[in-house]
Amino acid sequence: MTRLGLFLMVVFGSTAALAHHAFSAFYDTNNVGDIEGELIETFWINPHAGFRIRTDDGEIWNIETAPVNRLQRLGLAEAIVVGDRVTFSGAFSRLGRNEVLATNAILADGREVLLDPGFANRLGLGDRVTSGGSDGADPVAVAGGAEPEGIYRVWSRARGPNDQDPERTFTSAALAARAAWDPVVDDPALRCIAPGMPVVMDTPFPMAFEEGDGRIILRIEQWDSVRSIHIDSDLDPQAQPDSLMGYSVGHWEGRTLVVETSNISWPYVDEFGTPKSDEFTIVERFTFSEDSRGMTWEATSNDPLTYEGSAFLGSAGYEWVPGEEIKPYNCSLGAAG
Repeated sequence: MTRLGLFLMVVFGSTAALAHHAFSAFYDTNNVGDIEGELIETFWINPHAGFRIRTDDGEIWNIETAPVNRLQRLGLAEAIVVGDRVTFSGAFSRLGRNEVLATNAILADGREVLLDPGFANRLGLGDRVTSGGSDGADPVAVAGGAEPEGIYRVWSRARGPNDQDPERTFTSAALAARAAWDPVVDDPALRCIAPGMPVVMDTPFPMAFEEGDGRIILRIEQWDSVRSIHIDSDLDPQAQPDSLMGYSVGHWEGRTLVVETSNISWPYVDEFGTPKSDEFTIVERFTFSEDSRGMTWEATSNDPLTYEGSAFLGSAGYEWVPGEEIKPYNCSLGAAG
């Protein structure tokens, strides 16, 4: 569920480059193919890395692909350099521009790499690649610590049977706001403005729990975000100041960390411009496996401005991958490299 923010419209000067969640407005999922040429520029900036190639006919093509952090984990930063002959596969621009949203890459050594597994599967390109299908190495048999000490580690996204899509009914006001949202103009991420809760939890990147003084610190790789979860706090949440991440209070129910968050100043509940009110609250449940190797996140929310009744925001699975780390995200409007 990634989405992501800054796009190559900043670098390439093209309105066709877009936020990941708005790709269908600019790229045609029914027009899928390959583009081959010499790599002439690379753009190692988050949230989407980009490339520019020159074909044998002398045409210049702009390639948008996965975030830098994923490509680093695939070793692509060292494996692809200016001057290489490469092939990118993905969806072509529906606006007739020389632009491709790429999910696959054939490198100079002939190896094909899966850059974006989810989107590649949607385009029918996922099954032709055997490498790059996950964001980390297979975990080894290393025992986790006892609860709650066992949670203090890096957790990597692991899609599986625990994943569930959101189930919610929007109010008429929320639907009107979504209809009026223009991702190219209105999306704060285009200016590298980091989102707050609950959007920050919609991420394909790792997160890490750290032990603090009377609180649990949750570090989220995407956007370099940090949350504080106050454990069994007796403070009145409503008396606390509003902030991007809100004020979170947690308690343990067996192996499940239950976190309720309010006082969120970020104005949206998602990346589609759906508004929230001051009454917005979210309850998250982080459930850890007995061996502390797996975790499931799920969340429900209430907001009379946004939802008709209670909303289920979905669930997602995570796993412990030994040796994984939280990488800097560093969203930037920088140029080519």
